Amino acid sequence: MNEQEKINKQNYLKKFPEPMEPTLFKDEQQIKASGEKLVKLLKKEGLTYEDAYASLQYAYNQIKYESNFLKLN
Repeated sequence: MNEQEKINKQNYLKKFPEPMEPTLFKDEQQIKASGEKLVKLLKKEGLTYEDAYASLQYAYNQIKYESNFLKLN
């Protein structure tokens, strides 16, 4: 990963800190598809903008907490 790609990745994920030993994203298409599914679900639930962000923060916290139990790589 070149320096510009690292900067772009840091800017994109600035609210979500990188792990101590970061690896490249495994599959960009899968990341995009999963993100689109999340947005559709949040819209379907009728959440406000702030509620949607709160839900994403909650999900992030859960993933971080369960990271010892989930295989995310």
